[in-house]
Amino acid sequence: MKRFFLERSSRLERTTALTRAVRAKMDDRTVRLVNLMEVLEEQYPDAPKPPKQAMWLWSEDNARAWFASNGRDAPNSEDDETMTKRWFPGLERSGTRCDGGRRAKFRILCFPNAGNTEDMFTSEGTGERRAKSPLLEWAKKNDAEVLSVQYPGRANRKSETYAFEIWQIVEPLLHVVASKLDDVPYVVVGHSVGAWVAFEMLQLLRGRGIRMPEHVFLSSFPFPDIPHASRPWQVNCLLEEPEFKEECRRWDVNEIVFGPVWEIYEPMMRADFHLFDKYEYAHIDRENFNWPLTVFHGYADRMITEEMVRGWETHTSGAFEFITVRGHHLFPLEKEQKAFWLQKIVDRLDPIVKLHS
Repeated sequence: MKRFFLERSSRLERTTALTRAVRAKMDDRTVRLVNLMEVLEEQYPDAPKPPKQAMWLWSEDNARAWFASNGRDAPNSEDDETMTKRWFPGLERSGTRCDGGRRAKFRILCFPNAGNTEDMFTSEGTGERRAKSPLLEWAKKNDAEVLSVQYPGRANRKSETYAFEIWQIVEPLLHVVASKLDDVPYVVVGHSVGAWVAFEMLQLLRGRGIRMPEHVFLSSFPFPDIPHASRPWQVNCLLEEPEFKEECRRWDVNEIVFGPVWEIYEPMMRADFHLFDKYEYAHIDRENFNWPLTVFHGYADRMITEEMVRGWETHTSGAFEFITVRGHHLFPLEKEQKAFWLQKIVDRLDPIVKLHS
């Protein structure tokens, strides 16, 4: 046994500098799993190599069962197509799905604001509300899939329980999106609380050793480590219905929501507001990201200040850019402002595609 560990130690000493650097950025759970699978590969030399996603998604018990059964005992899960339709129902509708032999060359992972659905990114609307989307047009021309996340409890997922904490979104999402982000370049877009959901998703992806995005675009939300005392909102569970409606108005929620559809929107809004009410920043000891970051702020935003948005600069060592949008907090719901915002994103995608072509 001593000889085995000496030989293994010697082999690990020969690990390339690049592999060591990648491993150093993984979370403890992933490092333990990688180390365990290295031991199991030596213990069961005839067992087939685990699938690539094993490092991201399997538990240590999953790994032991795989090797002991010679690859027959694989973790049960929904097939990829079923999970993709659940989390990204707008992929087909948006016209950006790459199938039929056409392979995606790029992906855009999007996180909507509270009280909204994934179609803020994947739909151009109908009738008078229709507005051409620069993002969708660009995606179609560049074989880029728009992966706009559908949070639980709404639209096609209305039979599911709402998520009340961000981890309830990002951890299940990892099973769907990990392999899609590790094989082609991608960017991340997040609006309002979607910015914090995106940030936690990126922490999780980095911890699993999955490639990082080429660029990140966040809008209308404070830097994630803003002190509780500086958060500009009231905790929604402490508010009675009239007070909660006023709080929603401070977020520039459209008055139409407070009519007959309020009985649908109130539980959704309450749940989504919990995402930021209950959020605790837990990455003090982790190094900064190094992706380029562009942030947007609506100059008429009554809730989030410019300083709060500029605070994101401390979370990346990459290039930082601040852009003002002529709109309120929910400017993606305004035709002209949404087009301006998406066009600014598109303008920064072309150089990335050229770099990888």
